[in-house]
Amino acid sequence: MHRLLADLDDEQRAAALAVSGPVCIVAGAGTGKTRTVTHRLAYAVASGAVAPGQALAVTHSRKAAAELSERLHSLGAGGVSALTFHAAALRVASAHWSSAGRPGAAPAVLADGAAWRYWREAARAVLGREPSSAEVRDLVDEVSWARSRVVALEGYSAAAQLAGRHASWDAQDVVAAWAAYEARKQRAAQVDFADLLDIAARLLDDVEVAATVRARWAHVTVDEYQDTDPAQQRFLDAVLGGRRDVCVVGDPRQAIYAWKGADPAYLTGFSRRYPGAQVFDLTRNYRSVPPVLDVANRLARQRSVRALVATRRGGRPPRVVPLSSEEGEAAWVARAAARSIAAGTAPTEVAVLYRFNAAQARLEAAFARAGVPTVVAEDTTFFDREEVREVLVPFGRKARSAPAEPGLALLDQLLARAGFDPDRPPESMGAARARWESLQALSELARSLPGAGEADASSLLGEVNALARSTRGPDRPGVTLSTLHRSKGLEWDVVFIVGLTDGALPSAFATTSAELAEEERLLHVGVTRARRELYLTWASSNQRGWTNKPSPFLDLLGLGEVQEGARVGSVPHRARRSGQGQHRRSQTGGGRVAASAYRDGDRAAECCPYCATALTGLAARRVGACARCAVTAPGASGERARALMALAARAAEAAGCPLDRVLTDNGLLRLLAHRPSTAEAVAGTAGVGLNGDWAEEAAQVLV
Repeated sequence: MHRLLADLDDEQRAAALAVSGPVCIVAGAGTGKTRTVTHRLAYAVASGAVAPGQALAVTHSRKAAAELSERLHSLGAGGVSALTFHAAALRVASAHWSSAGRPGAAPAVLADGAAWRYWREAARAVLGREPSSAEVRDLVDEVSWARSRVVALEGYSAAAQLAGRHASWDAQDVVAAWAAYEARKQRAAQVDFADLLDIAARLLDDVEVAATVRARWAHVTVDEYQDTDPAQQRFLDAVLGGRRDVCVVGDPRQAIYAWKGADPAYLTGFSRRYPGAQVFDLTRNYRSVPPVLDVANRLARQRSVRALVATRRGGRPPRVVPLSSEEGEAAWVARAAARSIAAGTAPTEVAVLYRFNAAQARLEAAFARAGVPTVVAEDTTFFDREEVREVLVPFGRKARSAPAEPGLALLDQLLARAGFDPDRPPESMGAARARWESLQALSELARSLPGAGEADASSLLGEVNALARSTRGPDRPGVTLSTLHRSKGLEWDVVFIVGLTDGALPSAFATTSAELAEEERLLHVGVTRARRELYLTWASSNQRGWTNKPSPFLDLLGLGEVQEGARVGSVPHRARRSGQGQHRRSQTGGGRVAASAYRDGDRAAECCPYCATALTGLAARRVGACARCAVTAPGASGERARALMALAARAAEAAGCPLDRVLTDNGLLRLLAHRPSTAEAVAGTAGVGLNGDWAEEAAQVLV
């Protein structure tokens, strides 16, 4: 027993000695969370406080459950059941179906492949055509969110509207497809994994079943509790049955899955639900050097959570690196990573993190050109993505049969056939948006290849194939490329977080204070992945002709100049300038709002300074007014808005169509926010139906 406590620090040991619940362990990044949980369980078993076969440890992924099981076994506590929520629910359903008086055998659980076929069938029936994989994925994800929130089929539309879901599916179509899927399952007498949580919770209403399960799992530990959703909590409550011998561990600063249905309030409100609960804070960080932790502690601050304390010494201050273009940003990061590797850092100890998968293509290309191998955390390189292959495979066939055809024209033709419209990105989150971004990245990547503008199809195919070969999984270890979400739980010596622009991080889809706070927590997760060195980069322009602004979060970090023009790679320390890097106006409209205003409870939602309505959407926040008031606002911005509306009215009259077919409110705000300087960029702006001479005239107005 003493051996189980000897290697723990004072904070960890105090938590490990609390062998009976209710216990809440608030474990910041790098503070030894898993070590503390496993040693606590092993000590409880060794001390006789918990019988080996009566402890359950639940978590959210098979990987995490396997790690818990392996560590517990090595500590002599192999009798503890380490399971995912769904695996625990399956055990209850399988063992107690008949004993609870249910007729027949327990229903069979759908395999993933069969469930996917059922969803595709349901989507096909509703859409009246063959759905794309992205459409099916968005449908599955939307219903998964509803079920995680314990929302019934008939209540989906109201719940989705209340939650402000950014779904690519119409609510009525979601309901219809969901109903068709449920009917298909019922005909097959099968259930899916989401059903298991509900089935198990209902079985536990039976007194005998409940007594048996609670005797079997008398002591319950929940890992990553901030990621628990209402459906999982309902199952957990059913298992506990009002008992208090429960331990939860998590970190509210790493709560980044609300969009999937998770509710961190279960963690932050634990003491209110369990009066007298023991709460332990793990603050000693064993991962990162002090300058990195200083940045991490400036993000996602909460009154109830203590700052992380460094146990390592030394380290360089993290650096903000502004670049002029996204392609240049990728090239700079690849060169900087190569320098780190040349200086002795192993490639496997370097990572590049990004908010959206759209950045992956240009990063893979830049690293390939720099001769630095990469490994993609998602296990799929850009050229192996389904939607990219959907275009490149027929492109290869066409290029070989008609080699003299203009290469980019052929590629554009095939992109259009795949449903890609560069002027109409989906105004939603999810797989459909990710698919559009992949095809946009393919188009941009092809245009960036040497001589692409004049290349025939055969030559362009050769360049694309050469690039694809150079980015495909290397035979030797490489630099990790990962989304910020996928990076959670991982760590590296050197970390680059790229694309820190307003609209990427925070995402343009984050419009409420809660969503913006989650974006800030996501950056906290990314920062705390770095052990030794941290670089934060952003680009002032992209290939679509838009001008980017630095993320307002950068202003929280105290790292010096974030505006373009600072000496790249060597940002001097300075006193923070008022308003620097802050691009969202205050309620009065007089100044700029600090990035800390994103934090829950710190400030009310931003409002239009003229009519006090809430500003929703990135463009409105950039302009600092709603669409109605932007047209009457004083100054140059108001003049441009009025000129654009007059131009749109003339264009609509000439086309004989309603005004909103030519220029929507959101389209107007996007034009004012981004001020595209070419007719092509104007026509490519979502919500804008101006083309040809009309688009050219609009571009002149914006200049």
